Amino acid sequence: MLKFKILLFTLIFSLGTSALAASKGVAKVIKARGKVFEVNSKKKLKKGDWIKEGAEILTKNRSFIKLLFIDKSKMSLGPNSQMVVTKFPKKKAGIISLMKGQLRSQVTKNYMQMSDKEKSKLFIKTKTAAMGVRGTDFQVNFNVRNQNTSLITFEGAVAMGAIGDLRKGLSQKRLESIVSSPTAVMVRRGQFSGVMPNVDTKPLAPIKLNKKQLKALESNDGSKTSSTSKKGKPAKLATRSILPPGVEGEEFAGAGKKEILEEMAKIDGGLSTIDLDENGDDNNIESQDYAGNTKLNDGGLIDTENVLYIAPPKDAAIDPITKEPIIPLHFGKINPVTGLYENDYYKLDPKGDWTALPQEKDRSPASDDEKPLAPPPPPPPLEPPPQDAPQFDPLEPPQLPPPPDREPDVEINPQLEKKTRVKFIFNNQ
Repeated sequence: MLKFKILLFTLIFSLGTSALAASKGVAKVIKARGKVFEVNSKKKLKKGDWIKEGAEILTKNRSFIKLLFIDKSKMSLGPNSQMVVTKFPKKKAGIISLMKGQLRSQVTKNYMQMSDKEKSKLFIKTKTAAMGVRGTDFQVNFNVRNQNTSLITFEGAVAMGAIGDLRKGLSQKRLESIVSSPTAVMVRRGQFSGVMPNVDTKPLAPIKLNKKQLKALESNDGSKTSSTSKKGKPAKLATRSILPPGVEGEEFAGAGKKEILEEMAKIDGGLSTIDLDENGDDNNIESQDYAGNTKLNDGGLIDTENVLYIAPPKDAAIDPITKEPIIPLHFGKINPVTGLYENDYYKLDPKGDWTALPQEKDRSPASDDEKPLAPPPPPPPLEPPPQDAPQFDPLEPPQLPPPPDREPDVEINPQLEKKTRVKFIFNNQ
């Protein structure tokens, strides 16, 4: 009897606590850094504040906020981001609108008092896409300038559909139909997809993201930025073969510089071509037919700021350990702490245009007028590389100056000559 009373008291106390929490708001700030505001009240948010339904949250540069919702789900809003808690009822799926920037969400499997377990527990929407969630860990990015939406799943599965022109007044029922439509995709662990209006009106077929970037992004809830991570040494450009990738050396025996460069231009210029081959490895994931959705090459990098995907070359060498394409340095790299995309040679803008960055003299081979040249630009995700971009010349390696001629009338000191030793090391490998 005593146990029953204790259990009953605990249940009543829990329900009372939940009701009290709900009256205060639907989420509590558990972490905040920098300049974070509730837009409507213009209040600066801090740890311990409650967020009510309808609240609009804005973060400034190098700022971050983490929320704990009443269903125990967690959401983190990254720097320069904006979101609206559109709806968060008890018995229906919540709706979170991402206006710009980055949202990381970890949703609990048992969502409040929802009776229909087959439906989405939460919807995340942008101006161009809707995501239906059923207990998972994922990240959504939205760029206002190009209207691109990206989705990366770290755990579980998230359904993604394109909203199109239906942007306002979307109910839970309408959002459920969007993420369940024939053109929607299911994005599982380790995969990336996106809605990019300039590429396709439908979501991209799920793509396997570069494993190193996936791991780094998974460990970053948005609180780590490039300013908080330690800067490493500048990356050195790896030696590039003078032959185009995939071409046998015998085919270019005796070929001149012009011929080789012309062939390289053909291959480099075609790197951005969209791969529509649907017969690749699906990483043992449940097979689904996405023949109608645009497919890009697996193993690339995602620029989460511009929401653009940098696909690896089709003929890129495969890493024997990770079994994924090796990304050329001039295509960019990732920050090992934040997982963010970086490029030492080119700046990428939301339109997919590349701008060459100034280079130090030891970063690339010098040109005829002793000014360093940048390496060739990687293929933009959406458009071919700029025609006027500086070109890297792998056929002109640095030349060592010839040794000075010894004058015949110079006398050689016999003592010095006798003590001088020269050591030769022969490497037969």
